[in-house]
Amino acid sequence: MAIQQSPHEWVRESQANAPAVRPTNYARTLFHVTAAAVALTAVALLPSRGWLIAIPAAFALHAWSLEIARRLSPRLNDRLMRFYRAIVHPQERTRVNSATWYGTALVILALFATVPAMMVAVVVLGVADPIAAIVGRRWGSHVLRAGRSLEGALAFFVSGSVAAGVVLAIAHPGAPGPLIALAAVAGLVGAVTELLSTRLDDNFTIPLAVGAIATLATPLLA
Repeated sequence: MAIQQSPHEWVRESQANAPAVRPTNYARTLFHVTAAAVALTAVALLPSRGWLIAIPAAFALHAWSLEIARRLSPRLNDRLMRFYRAIVHPQERTRVNSATWYGTALVILALFATVPAMMVAVVVLGVADPIAAIVGRRWGSHVLRAGRSLEGALAFFVSGSVAAGVVLAIAHPGAPGPLIALAAVAGLVGAVTELLSTRLDDNFTIPLAVGAIATLATPLLA
């Protein structure tokens, strides 16, 4: 004979089985977008490849120096975590900070990517990643893997494709067909990379993956 649950038991069981939703950190989101805007402006305006390499290299060197220093000094680590408490994740107390990974990715892009590809990589991460996070946390009900949802992935693809298309139209105008195709591929590669980035930080993997595919495809826009 089936035993019927009381309404209170059903609610408790539903809450226990529901996935935990991390609240949106709007300060971190704003920092994320601002960092992308600064990087995008720098890439567009810096006069030479040397400057494109030197500035992110200086930032990455500073960031990695802090990573080493805060592991040698727990007191420094505590101070940094308090200072950046509005934008850091708790796990970054013991892991490499996302900004450090981002700076490292910018150095690699500056060394090997074309300028339009670097701009696409920066804008896809800066626009699509926070939008995907907000959509996934608010409306994500179909979990794909590692807490990432179908809704968040679709939001990443759409917003990343639009952002990439706008940047390509400005930085490397050409035939609309190839431009739209490359923008869509950049958005798709970014979304897939974000889904697969469970061990490596997606602030490192997304710009590298998008930058690589955009660099390979840039000649098709001519």
